[in-house]
Amino acid sequence: MNNKIIWAVVAVLIVGGVAYYALRTPMTEPAAHGTSTSGTTSGQNNDGTVSSNLDEGAVQAVVSAFGKAMRNVSITAATSTAGASFDANYGSLITPELLQQWKAEPSSALGRATSNPWPESINIVTVTANPGGSYAVQGNVVEVTTANPNEVAGVYPVTLVLEKRDTSWRIASAVKGAYSTLPQRVTIAGTRTCLPHKDASGPQTMECALGIKASDGKNYGLNTTLLSSTDAINTINTAERLSVTGVLTPIENLNSDFWQRYDVTGILSVTGVESLD
Repeated sequence: MNNKIIWAVVAVLIVGGVAYYALRTPMTEPAAHGTSTSGTTSGQNNDGTVSSNLDEGAVQAVVSAFGKAMRNVSITAATSTAGASFDANYGSLITPELLQQWKAEPSSALGRATSNPWPESINIVTVTANPGGSYAVQGNVVEVTTANPNEVAGVYPVTLVLEKRDTSWRIASAVKGAYSTLPQRVTIAGTRTCLPHKDASGPQTMECALGIKASDGKNYGLNTTLLSSTDAINTINTAERLSVTGVLTPIENLNSDFWQRYDVTGILSVTGVESLD
């Protein structure tokens, strides 16, 4: 066999090997809309900025810590005595500018307004990267009472903007929405479902926002953060019948920027689940 033939065979084998391994390399699928990814990779946002999953995780951690700290800060205390509480609880979570603003006028801050109910946590709804590197977080402050710490007593939406100062993310601004005192516990029977989008004409994402379709045809979102274990609801498949007990928040009292996409009457903070099948 002459040299030309040998080199031709070698070239074919190399090309074939490259194609084989290229075809075997798995494609990375984009995350479904409305979900967060974890890890150290970065992605490009719609506005052209680049966001890091590590940054997004750090932003969520700051908001969660702030939600837990709110119960310790009285926003009705006298200005002369409120400063120490703001420093101790918010000093590492908000910017120095916002800290000084809230210390000068405690009633303009987020925190504890009464002994009961009191803010228990912030349920994060969306995290969005802004041009310039800041993040906007929309969520709902959940309030409970000392007598019933596992039941939602009130809720109000908040929009937070976080900026990176040195190596730490801090809350730079906070806007509070309308407060809603919630009704007493309700029980809804129906079938487990993925919440339908209001606009079904465009492309639909693959995420499944947990909900229940009641016997009257109305859809309700299900918030399971108050459940000590989600095993009971996770064992119920889509389209199976169930009964859920909890506290209902009307859709108009929740952060509409997120929930507006779904055809729902309200969100039920679930405290009990029972299969009906």
